[in-house]
Amino acid sequence: MTEVAAQAGTQLRSLVGWTVTGVWGVWISEEDEWFADLPVVLEIGGERVVVCVNRLEDLSVTWDTIDVTTSPTWWNDWTLQWRSDVHPALRDVVGRTVTGVGFTEYGLGPTDPVGGRGPLAWVLSGLVLGLGDTGLWIYNAGDENGLQAGLPPEDHEYRTTWLSTAPS
Repeated sequence: MTEVAAQAGTQLRSLVGWTVTGVWGVWISEEDEWFADLPVVLEIGGERVVVCVNRLEDLSVTWDTIDVTTSPTWWNDWTLQWRSDVHPALRDVVGRTVTGVGFTEYGLGPTDPVGGRGPLAWVLSGLVLGLGDTGLWIYNAGDENGLQAGLPPEDHEYRTTWLSTAPS
């Protein structure tokens, strides 16, 4: 996680205080569903933040690398389009102010929360935005992106390292 934080931390911290003005995911027209393999695009403070985390330890955060006015492509012949309504977690994000930014990690291996032993290793598993009284968590969901409205759990399986002050 420290490598990603070193590379993207300053830019991610700079999102705090800015309003989310747009969100996009890819929709598969033929299947009438969200295509979770491709990135999620967030427009915040005039920047397009592109996030993809579809494998453990493989979080990609880039800026202004995707033009959502052009059709996305994939290796097959699906008709794909950028849409703002691809997932319920994105419904209430636009118009909210970013109040915190952090990385989440998932604990691998057996844990014993009662005995105080934690997981064998922590692996990078996602990016979280605090958005006032809620949040948006973009996380590894196996071999695709997962989205959750609200903040991630804080327990023996997940932990969040805030790059900014943690939202309350």
